[in-house]
Amino acid sequence: MQGDLVIARAYGGVPIVRRVWSESAQGVWITDESNFELLCSGKGGIEPSLGFPRNDVFKYDPNLTASIDELEENEVWDWNQLTPY
Repeated sequence: MQGDLVIARAYGGVPIVRRVWSESAQGVWITDESNFELLCSGKGGIEPSLGFPRNDVFKYDPNLTASIDELEENEVWDWNQLTPY
């Protein structure tokens, strides 16, 4: 649903936290927080034009997002901990 926070698997398997802009059976279009706010306010912003495959988008979990910084240090992230979106 538009506005949901999600964790997406970005290039190189890096986890990123983003907001959902739109979705379909094939994918989920996400954007960062500042662009989401611009789009919602009608003051500009860039509509996402490329979607993420559904199998690369997961439900937001604040406890797991706290460990994203550890990934950068240890290069370890367990995608199996997350619930598919």
